[in-house]
Amino acid sequence: MPNMVVHAETPPEPDMSRQWRQSGPRLDPDTAEYFRRALETLEEGLSEEELALFTPNVLSEVSRSLPAGALHPGGSRLLLQLLPRAPPDTLTPLLLHLGGVSRHPRASRLLEAALRRLLRALGEGHALGAELQGALGQLGALLGQDLGGLARDPNGSFVLRALLGLLSGGTDPVPPPKGAEPKPKKEELNAKEAWSLPEGAELPPSFRPLLEELAQGLEQQIPALLSPACASLCLQGALRALHRSQSPSCSRFCRALIGCLSQDSPAHDQSPLLTSLQDPDRSRLLEAAMTVLDPPGLRELFQGHLRGHLRGVASHRVANHGLQRLLDHAPEDVVSEVLSELGPALEEPLARGHPGVILALLGAAQRHPRLQGEALRCLFQALRCWAPPHHPHCVTALAQLRPLEGGDSDKGAEPEGHWAALAKDRSGSRVLDTAWARTPLPQRAQIASELGLGASPSLWGKSGAFWENLGEIWVKFEPFWAIFNGIFKGAFKGSWACRPWPQRAQIASELAPHLPQLLRDPLGRGVARTWSLELFQRNRPKWEGLQKGAGPKGRGLQL
Repeated sequence: MPNMVVHAETPPEPDMSRQWRQSGPRLDPDTAEYFRRALETLEEGLSEEELALFTPNVLSEVSRSLPAGALHPGGSRLLLQLLPRAPPDTLTPLLLHLGGVSRHPRASRLLEAALRRLLRALGEGHALGAELQGALGQLGALLGQDLGGLARDPNGSFVLRALLGLLSGGTDPVPPPKGAEPKPKKEELNAKEAWSLPEGAELPPSFRPLLEELAQGLEQQIPALLSPACASLCLQGALRALHRSQSPSCSRFCRALIGCLSQDSPAHDQSPLLTSLQDPDRSRLLEAAMTVLDPPGLRELFQGHLRGHLRGVASHRVANHGLQRLLDHAPEDVVSEVLSELGPALEEPLARGHPGVILALLGAAQRHPRLQGEALRCLFQALRCWAPPHHPHCVTALAQLRPLEGGDSDKGAEPEGHWAALAKDRSGSRVLDTAWARTPLPQRAQIASELGLGASPSLWGKSGAFWENLGEIWVKFEPFWAIFNGIFKGAFKGSWACRPWPQRAQIASELAPHLPQLLRDPLGRGVARTWSLELFQRNRPKWEGLQKGAGPKGRGLQL
């Protein structure tokens, strides 16, 4: 390793970070060449045993050039690839030297990776030594000197959020800071995924006081950190960190944030909190608060600001997301009030293209069984298929999450064309494939008999795999049983006047002429195999005999 020459001997102060971005310390050519050769060696591929020796040795050498080596393009790339597998104790110099330049794009990226590595090391059972814990304390103290400025900096905010995550034992997925180079590799992206300590793992005792200190500093500056977005994300990260660590400060922080967002606003004709809920930036803070607020706090928020305004909130393009978060965590009495006020008007958010409100309401009802019947009634009334004549077509409305065309008219209730369009669409076919697997057998047959499935080769192709499972509806026919608490009971009476096997024969006869085309396509071969089309063409009597033998207790053919 050559002697490293650095033009800056000590880490700069935080207020010098802008100058470092423009003309940071430079490495001598020999040191830069070392980085280049080490990076080439790493990218050529090393065994696990070689990596175990290579990583600490290189990190030890690189630490002599910090912080300059970390700000060098080659050194930054080398460190980023080594950090996910670095021994925890080798990260101490990095934490000590890069805190002062945490707003530099490359330094912020390295600090974030180092902090995430320490979190995973704790999850793997590694103990953090006293020296390393001391370095973390120094890093926290240095960052705490200018929390507001750090949080408002696009790069510094990543470091602050990563530190909050480490101190609380979990991290959230984040993209790389703007200006960071080069494009992260796959292993680096995997290291940025959300991750939490396994159950039973303990954090060092020194983590809690530092977390409380940083969170308190952010709480004191909440009004100044509502924007820009990177500062707002730091407030959200602090909320999640306090909640994850079960800190008693979480409730105070949350209420302080909601109180700040509830202050007077230009729109005097409505609650200031409603105005914040409609703001794209502030609404994210409210959503984060709702996810950690206790039931009494959620009840107070609903009764003080949202009650009586739910229809407008549910139809607003931004505010409806806040309502969804409320429903995700609200106690039963709050969900009941939301259902009473919003239930009769569910068609409004559907018309606005906000199906998430409906799904959140149904999810809340699922948590509180007493409300399920009323929630389903409101849903099907919004889809205009609550009246008995329209029950057979409710699946069409559910698949599209919009009311049946024409409301109560018989013509509007016809589903012709909708299923075919969904089946031919790449995303729609996935929805159908999932829904088909969970649809009771009588409903499957109802859909098939109404559409005459099998007659249209246009349903084949790469997004038509759904139809491979069509035969399942015929081979396990069981007596009709009510679903959705009896909503559909009796709706399909008379649908089974004919025996299943003639209908299977009709579908097979429509598919058989296209057998050569089916066999040329991978998915088509699955259809041909499922329906035993070769046997159907070669020996139809035998095929029919096997079909007649298929029933609830025997599969007959492989349909």
